[in-house]
Amino acid sequence: MEAALADTTNLRVWDLPVRAMHWLLVIGIGVCWWTGINNELEYHLWSGYAVLWIVLMRLYWGLVGSPTARFVNFVRGPKAILDYVSTLHRRDTPHSHGHNALGAISIVVMLGLVLAVVILGLFAVDVDGLYSGPLSSYVTFKRGRHLAHLHYHWFNILLWVIALHLAAVIFYFIYKRRNLIGPMIHGRRPLDAGNVGDAAETEMEDASLWRFVIGAVVATAIVYAVSIAFYF
Repeated sequence: MEAALADTTNLRVWDLPVRAMHWLLVIGIGVCWWTGINNELEYHLWSGYAVLWIVLMRLYWGLVGSPTARFVNFVRGPKAILDYVSTLHRRDTPHSHGHNALGAISIVVMLGLVLAVVILGLFAVDVDGLYSGPLSSYVTFKRGRHLAHLHYHWFNILLWVIALHLAAVIFYFIYKRRNLIGPMIHGRRPLDAGNVGDAAETEMEDASLWRFVIGAVVATAIVYAVSIAFYF
């Protein structure tokens, strides 16, 4: 009886690919930051490739992955966002099965910023030219240096957005008493007390593993092509 209750009051909300990509992106951005500030540009370049692969996979998984991973299921319009914002002061708001309307903005903005920062880095020109981006040969030295400065500037903006994201996680944990980190580790969240009977209706279904494999192969091919500047 207790086991059955545990099964119905804890819903799977994040699949393994989403959780793995989330934490790998955290690690990847951290490595990019550390290698950048310590002028370890060779490793900075490789970590940039890794981040590019992860972002491409997350974008792909947002189209064909499990229901809670798909953008179409959590990206909402202005009205839904404003309606959700109007409930932020309440502690008793029901769980969102996946990203809520406001959190969706954070996800989309961060993915967009990370992709923009990586693309700028691909065209950036290093001062001594030793570790310029693989696509820097497509731009002039002056333009490449400008893109390098933009790469640095937009990465700092990304750090502020990440800080805001962490602040939101802390706000939910302290004020709204919602642990957002746990589900991103083990994949499950508690079902609201009044909705135990709806568990079967909201239980997440995993997308086919083959979809992930196909996406991984395509993303790897794209990153490889970028790394050799499309010179086949």
